[in-house]
Amino acid sequence: GTVPHITHSLAMNSMTTMNTTRVFGSTKALKATRTTTKRAQVATRAFLDPATADAARVVLAAPTMYALVSINEYITHRYYQHAEFNKNETLKKVWCFFTGAKEAPKIGGGGHIEHHAETLDDMSLKTDDAWLNSKPAAVLKDNTYRGTAFEYDVTGLMTLQMMPTCVPVLALMGYTPLAMAGLIAGAVFVHACIWNSLHPAMHGLNEVPISDGIPSMWLAFLRSSKYYEYLYENHQGHHVLSGEKNYNVCCPLMDHVLGTYVTADEWKAKARMPIGSEHREYYPAGEYAANLAKKALAKATKSSEREGEAERELVSA
Repeated sequence: GTVPHITHSLAMNSMTTMNTTRVFGSTKALKATRTTTKRAQVATRAFLDPATADAARVVLAAPTMYALVSINEYITHRYYQHAEFNKNETLKKVWCFFTGAKEAPKIGGGGHIEHHAETLDDMSLKTDDAWLNSKPAAVLKDNTYRGTAFEYDVTGLMTLQMMPTCVPVLALMGYTPLAMAGLIAGAVFVHACIWNSLHPAMHGLNEVPISDGIPSMWLAFLRSSKYYEYLYENHQGHHVLSGEKNYNVCCPLMDHVLGTYVTADEWKAKARMPIGSEHREYYPAGEYAANLAKKALAKATKSSEREGEAERELVSA
């Protein structure tokens, strides 16, 4: 079957769905959210006049959502996609507590571990026969973007994932349910725009069209910016260090807070670059398809030459 369209920002689906249901699954829960919002607004106005409180919420909206996206991106990438949930006894206990299960499930990472196995240190993807015929490669075979893009189903899951962490924080800040919905949807949209313009192309995969997800070309002009250069090197370090550092992809923050950030100077000393990779562009969209086509052409040419040699041998005989 097709591998789930997950890569670097897909949520712990079942866990987030459970929590989202608890937050929005009943009228009672929605009333509780509204009550919390009203109490927060009353408490805020005890210290600030309404105009100042409203202005503070406007000013804090962007940094708050950035931090929340960074937290979600980090947790998903580290504990779901790299399956570190399986090694963390505390998270397993939390899962069992909230679900009532006797045993926590084993997480496979949704194809992300295979994505790492396929990626060379220069961020290009393997195209040799040994890899393409391997079992890990078969996991990614039917995925157009080989687990690197935010397609619409992933964007939907990201939206659900954000709710359990965002709703309580935004309610305490005094945002209305409508404002919360707008902030969450806006944050997920911007994250998907950045992700799709950044991640598939850095691995040499094709651009994402609007038929598959938020179009990658909408922010492609940023690929020549210092911001995208930093994001590229930050994520390259993640791959070079076997996925054990630099978990944030689009929203660097939590790596710095939790001590999992590694500078380019540190990881570059450990990189094993393929020959010629020092000249590789940072965002060579279409490189993977071109490499496969080149390989197929070389095989066809070789086969044709062999047939020609066989014919000439027959004629001379």
